[in-house]
Amino acid sequence: MHDLRRVGTLDEVRRAELEERWGTYVVQHAESHMIVSDAVLPVLGAANGSLRKIYGLVKRLDAGQPRPEESVEELSRQVDSLWNRLTGLRDEMRRDLGVTARVEPLNR
Repeated sequence: MHDLRRVGTLDEVRRAELEERWGTYVVQHAESHMIVSDAVLPVLGAANGSLRKIYGLVKRLDAGQPRPEESVEELSRQVDSLWNRLTGLRDEMRRDLGVTARVEPLNR
C-alpha cells in the first residue's frame, strides 16, 4: 500500500514478494479447512474474503487498471476493515480452543 501511495506501482521485488506470499497464503488457507472447527470456518471465510478483495485491488492498482471506485484510499479502508476480521478470527479460534471465554463484542 505504501509503495502504491508513494510511486503508484510496485517494483519487481515487491511484486515477486506479493506473489510468493499470496501463493503461500492460499496453500495455508486450503490446509486450514482440514483442521479448523465448524465454528471457526465462517469467520475464517470472512477474513479470507477480505484478503482476496485486497489482493485483487492491489493487483489492479499496480497494473494501473482500477475500477472507478478503487483507489489507494479505498485500499487503506479495506486494510483497516481487515484488522477487525482478523481480530474476530483470532478471538473465535481462542474460544474454540477453550483458552478464552465467549464475551459480547465491544461497540467499536
